[in-house]
Amino acid sequence: MSGLAARLAALLAQFQPEPPTPYILQRDIDVSGVSGTGVVAEGCIFSSAAGSTGVTRWRGERGSTVAWDHAVDVEPIHGDDGATRVILLPVSAMFAALVSIAELGQQRGGDERAQGWNEAVCAVQGLVERALAPHLAAVEERAAPTE
Repeated sequence: MSGLAARLAALLAQFQPEPPTPYILQRDIDVSGVSGTGVVAEGCIFSSAAGSTGVTRWRGERGSTVAWDHAVDVEPIHGDDGATRVILLPVSAMFAALVSIAELGQQRGGDERAQGWNEAVCAVQGLVERALAPHLAAVEERAAPTE
């Protein structure tokens, strides 16, 4: 495993057995006439280690925050019979994709395709590294042995 891939895996490992799952509430029809349509709220379902509770923050002028003992209740209560959907952001899958990108190797050979591949891989790995640098550094600090 490459250095970047190992650091990404260590970042995700902090959230074992799974990370929290962000979500949005996408409203297609405004049944109440209050919230409008589109993305009307955002939230997070906490991991099973944290009790699978959740929180929703409504957008707009009259925004409010709601905590849920059972995050699965969000859609039945606010779904308006299918007019509003919970759309989950698959954090674990995204991290797996980032680890895969971090593991991509350089192509050998002098042809233009290999050179283009290598430049693209380096650019994407650099973007991942820069975007997550503060988080990766924090993981490394916690993993460093203390004297």
